[in-house]
Amino acid sequence: MKHWMVLAVIIGLGLGLLLTQPGSAAPGTPGSSDLAIGVHFYPGGPLSDIALQNLADLKPNWVSVSLSWQELQPTPDTRLNFNQLTPLMQLATRENIPVMVSLTQAPSWALSPSGPDPVLTAQFILSLAQRYPGALRAVELFPAANTPEGWGSTPNPDHYASLYREVKRRVQEQVPSLYLVAGGLQPPTPNQISTGALDDLYFLEGLYQQGMAQDMPILSLHLSPLSGDPLKPPSSKAPWGLRHYESIRQMMLSSHHENGVIWITRLSVPDGKINPEDKVYLATEQEIKWLRQALAQIRSQLYIGNVFIYDLNPSQTGLETRSLILGKSERHPLYPLIKWVLQQNSPVGAQLGRPKDQALIKNRDRP
Repeated sequence: MKHWMVLAVIIGLGLGLLLTQPGSAAPGTPGSSDLAIGVHFYPGGPLSDIALQNLADLKPNWVSVSLSWQELQPTPDTRLNFNQLTPLMQLATRENIPVMVSLTQAPSWALSPSGPDPVLTAQFILSLAQRYPGALRAVELFPAANTPEGWGSTPNPDHYASLYREVKRRVQEQVPSLYLVAGGLQPPTPNQISTGALDDLYFLEGLYQQGMAQDMPILSLHLSPLSGDPLKPPSSKAPWGLRHYESIRQMMLSSHHENGVIWITRLSVPDGKINPEDKVYLATEQEIKWLRQALAQIRSQLYIGNVFIYDLNPSQTGLETRSLILGKSERHPLYPLIKWVLQQNSPVGAQLGRPKDQALIKNRDRP
């Protein structure tokens, strides 16, 4: 009986995600008419070899990989070693799957009191772009920059704006096609605020005060951790609901950033860490139901271009996590459904797409 309940929910999710119109640009990028669906891959995580095989089978619109600069280059004399990353990049090039690198943890030698050094950051990104020109299509620049953990120093929107502009200028001189994804804004928990994190809306407002509306084609959000029903309206008192992106969008509109695209680069099903009542979503049937509603909500917001929906493989051995690859021959019940949805958006598939007409954008954005 339980098996049939899960199957019924999966079928419902599939019907709810049917797309409607063909698009013209690569999914997720500014100007695209389609909602892109991406997954996270951990090159050094368990089951990485099996995950790579499944990546070729799944063919997501994007794949994301987090790179700790500190781990790769703890001293300025350390020779960069991308051996773990190369198999992913080779497969992505072969299968034409664009890769987004999420750059985290600047090493101490590349940090100043105001944050990561922009010249050194640009050099590191260019070394990646030159090594993997066929696969690397976007770099998320220090996600969760509104927290000390993400920024590596006391978060400050003025300092982030300065870094972003200088890195973008230097990178685009050599690789103009590489997207620089801004922010990775994360609604901070009370514990994070007590240790120096800034409210993400306050941080975004600071970016706009620096004139960043014209400089950020893609603004990214880290919606993790989350709490509550995905249909629950946003609240300034509890910004950990899925629809917090609506508050972000309203600030974008009031700051004349209408053309900016939101990427949700981290999305997590509630697990009880914020509210014990959310532990109900630990059950597979409820997890799938929550995700079905969440994706329907996200898909209806035409200003959201990309959502990285799941971890393909676990990040660490023994870490309690949700991933699509559960073992050598075991996959999450969502795997076949996500594969089917992606096939509908394939250039060799039905190309059912999602409309993103400019008039629709205005109607969706404006009350």
